[in-house]
Amino acid sequence: MIKVPAKLEKLLDINIWIDSVAKSLNLPNSTSFAIQLCCEEAFMNIVMHSYADASVDLKEEDKVVLLTIDKADSDITLTIQDNGLIFNPLGAEERERPKLLSEAKIGGLGISLMKKFSKKICYESKGVGNLLTFQF
Repeated sequence: MIKVPAKLEKLLDINIWIDSVAKSLNLPNSTSFAIQLCCEEAFMNIVMHSYADASVDLKEEDKVVLLTIDKADSDITLTIQDNGLIFNPLGAEERERPKLLSEAKIGGLGISLMKKFSKKICYESKGVGNLLTFQF
């Protein structure tokens, strides 16, 4: 488990933690990559959506994200929890993939990537905050 402030610069700490956990669980590189990609996309969404609104009535030190990785048999579970505004990434509208590179815009494909690289994603509103669970 790791608890980090909801700041983009903490992605490096999260990636180092994921690498460490992946090695300790002897995960294949493909699984470690999938976990890292989904975690980065979800963390970015939390920072940019769940905590970004000025109406979030939390002290800066309370804007945190809790991450856990568990292994049970052949299933790997990544859990990401925050205490920010309710934001269900699974309910967000997915941007259509551009047919031409000239039509491409930055952002908006993270949810599609998370769905592609995980077996299953579950979202739960915690009343105050969000719980996102990935299975690999």
